[in-house]
Amino acid sequence: MQKDHISKRETPLGRWLPFSFYSVNFALWIVTGVLAGAWDLLLLAVLPLPALGLYLLRTRKESE
Repeated sequence: MQKDHISKRETPLGRWLPFSFYSVNFALWIVTGVLAGAWDLLLLAVLPLPALGLYLLRTRKESE
């Protein structure tokens, strides 16, 4: 079961679909923060971005 999950994640769709969902979610966080006038809290929406970068780094295909 683990190998099946990993093989799905290594496909282009399996890699970029979670990224696109996260990007939409991130954009909505920013819009909500701006509309609420929470300018000092917008930095909190940026804090999870390194985890997204790490996900993309770990799921890239190794060059052969």
